[in-house]
Amino acid sequence: MLIVPAALVALGLVLFLVLRGGSGGRGIFGGGPDDTIPAFDFRITKTQPIVVTDKEPSQFDSSAAQVADEVTKTMTALYTEAFLDPSNWRDGTYDNVWPLFDEGSRTSAQQDGTTLTLGASAGDTYDKVGRPKGKIAVKVLLDREEKPSMAVAIVKFSALGTRKDGTYTEIVSTGQFFLRPGGSGWTVYACQVRRSDHETTPPPGPSGSPSGASS
Repeated sequence: MLIVPAALVALGLVLFLVLRGGSGGRGIFGGGPDDTIPAFDFRITKTQPIVVTDKEPSQFDSSAAQVADEVTKTMTALYTEAFLDPSNWRDGTYDNVWPLFDEGSRTSAQQDGTTLTLGASAGDTYDKVGRPKGKIAVKVLLDREEKPSMAVAIVKFSALGTRKDGTYTEIVSTGQFFLRPGGSGWTVYACQVRRSDHETTPPPGPSGSPSGASS
């Protein structure tokens, strides 16, 4: 009968838990790429209810604010999956993005993937994407029964891309997304998006080098 010292058993358990992987990190030896997803949330700057009845729109500020929170969750998830999750852009695959579009617009969105995501070749271009920032304004249309029927999200997003050649790119996406409620939240059914990426010099981080993320 083989008796294994308790210390070795504990060490083996620690190694197993660390090496089996997770949602981010480099492993115990620090050899792999950093797959940590930068923390990010869109900051709501304005919420506006739009009514088709003769009632005062301000009566629906509370309902509009609730919808804006739900819409913002959708847009935060979309931009996180499209630009910030290394497990997506390193491989150039964005399978978690497209379910955030409804079935009628999903194919068209995928065809416009170079605008709506970091792109299929992002893993060949970037070592890291961080420092995300985003603002969102939400307009909420209420139908004649005073129920939210659609929303328009006006967004501006930026992040800092560290390129493999040692230069930096300010990744900038601005646009309007049209959403409506579905079975699992608010989904996009149309959008108008523009990218204006450009080379930049990043502001220094706490240690004098570009690091960290902000929202």
